[in-house]
Amino acid sequence: MKVSNDLINNNVPAVGQVKGNDCVSFFLAENADIKILFLGNSITRHGKAEQLGWFGDWGMAASCKENDYVHKLISKIGRQGKKVSYCTANLSEWERTRNMRLLTSRYLQAYLFNADIIIVRLGENAELTKFLKEFELCYRKMVEYFSGNGAKVVLSDLFWEYEPFDCFVKDFAKEKSYGFVQLHDLGCMENMKATGKFKHAGVAAHPGDIGMENIAERIYRAILICCLTSYPIEKAGF
Repeated sequence: MKVSNDLINNNVPAVGQVKGNDCVSFFLAENADIKILFLGNSITRHGKAEQLGWFGDWGMAASCKENDYVHKLISKIGRQGKKVSYCTANLSEWERTRNMRLLTSRYLQAYLFNADIIIVRLGENAELTKFLKEFELCYRKMVEYFSGNGAKVVLSDLFWEYEPFDCFVKDFAKEKSYGFVQLHDLGCMENMKATGKFKHAGVAAHPGDIGMENIAERIYRAILICCLTSYPIEKAGF
């Protein structure tokens, strides 16, 4: 069983990554061609945390908002002449607690966003070595809940490798005909992390600008494959 040391030693708290009801945020483009929902954790968005030496409000540990994987991906799609409305939801509290009631309360606005494509890129905060089977069951239900409108789904495995869960996500994607993105190999490469950029080891273990670019590129390729299939993705015109 392959387990990343960064997963075991991750000391960026899963609590308070964003403040209060700010866990769901939106960018609404006028006359958007497509709507994308990002379900993630600190790699998707982490608010300011001075105690960690983190002063951004975007994907930890990108150098600026434009360089995190969410905004890199939106930029790639935009260069194809497509307008994108997008929503980011930091599900770290749900990862930690597996409390399904949070999906219909704290994260309700992400559900009501009614996305065309859903990117699910999370799991690092789930204490998988203790709660693997419980989390897998909750993960299935969570994905099916958010995609209940028929949205296309792209799943990724972990940035910090944990082989049992990574294999589960890959198999789940195949079973449901979802898109799948492998990321765990990136987390094994120091040049993909923000090593040396931050004093806090947990922050520095997050993907830096190069890692974020690679995450965005891999998800973009998966979206292109999804867009070869049926409505509602065809309307995006990729």
